[in-house]
Amino acid sequence: MFKAVTDDTRLLKDSIETISQLIDDGIFKLTKNGIELLAADRAIVSVVDFKLKSTAFDEYVCDEKKEIGINLLSFLTFLKRSSSLDKMTLELNERENKLEIYLEGESNRKFAIPLIEVSKREMPEIEKLEFTASAEIKSTVLEQGINDADLVADSVIFDISEKGIKMFAKGNGSKTELVLEGGNEALLKLNAKERVDSRYSLEYLKKIIKGARLSDKTQISIGKDFPMKLQFIGENASLSMILAPRVSED
Repeated sequence: MFKAVTDDTRLLKDSIETISQLIDDGIFKLTKNGIELLAADRAIVSVVDFKLKSTAFDEYVCDEKKEIGINLLSFLTFLKRSSSLDKMTLELNERENKLEIYLEGESNRKFAIPLIEVSKREMPEIEKLEFTASAEIKSTVLEQGINDADLVADSVIFDISEKGIKMFAKGNGSKTELVLEGGNEALLKLNAKERVDSRYSLEYLKKIIKGARLSDKTQISIGKDFPMKLQFIGENASLSMILAPRVSED
């Protein structure tokens, strides 16, 4: 049996909306500790690692570990039908092979999503990635840097050193730069023994930064021409994104 009840639909809704920017469908793991999703996009440019704790719900029952395939856009469509006044219940109907969503508010509504077969793609071994520099910054500042860079280019360079973190982009004679040095209140943590930099796609970063809804701070880990790890960690949910580097301009 699986059943989860919450009076706050925002956390699940925001999480699935962010993930669905990158992932079409995925295999959700239902465990006694919560809900998990590990999935890569079709191009295997990005990997999503999502964990929603059982404590995010007012009532949570999962007496047996299950894996269910869900189309995320369909899931999001139904989640968006909820309002702040609704109590939401998720319940697994194994007999009909569906995930059922109940909304109780001014009226009682029910939706059912068919479970689907999701092929298990070969996943990058993200747990083996060794990042050489990291920083934690305010999510709003990261979003500013991404949106600034998007004005002039389709990629942005992250540069982390002992002095701080930089983001810069250039194109058609224009350029943008964001600098956070040690002591800046928006630079919350810094860990770098040497300067490293790497370039990343803005198309993906504009989607990933939507994860800022989960946390007001973002952990950034990179290496030289190396994948980036962006982590949004809240009290009851964590969302980690791995993004492959753009080694050279197209």
